[in-house]
Amino acid sequence: MRLPVTVTVFRGTVFCVTVFCVTVLCAAVGGCGPAPTGPAAETPVYVLNLQNSERGRAEQRPANLVLSEFSTMSGVTWRTWGPTRATGAGRLSGTWCLPECADAPYAATVTLSSVIPVKGKGYFSRYAITADMPVLHRPEADLSGVLPTP
Repeated sequence: MRLPVTVTVFRGTVFCVTVFCVTVLCAAVGGCGPAPTGPAAETPVYVLNLQNSERGRAEQRPANLVLSEFSTMSGVTWRTWGPTRATGAGRLSGTWCLPECADAPYAATVTLSSVIPVKGKGYFSRYAITADMPVLHRPEADLSGVLPTP
């Protein structure tokens, strides 16, 4: 099917001057009304941190984070936070590396992901760790898993 198009060339530039072209273009992109203004409301994103709390606390960018019953991050500096992912660098320790890592935790990067909604808030529900640690600890280390949520 051929569409009627009127083209005017002015100094090497092509202009579509037919109302039909504009109508087809508007329909293709979903309308020609004004662009939405203002940012979309974002759901706050948290991690349930069990650091010094059996029930856990909803926190954003915690410096110390209990990832599981076996692994903890300390001294975390968050590079990014939400709305779908968070990444931070810190020190990793856990029951799997004692006694070596008690005084000298391993340099590590943690990534939180898989946000799920709970009571109007988003909670990260998964973690993955990349760590600079001895090869002998890698099979025992708790480097990825599910985070607790309320």
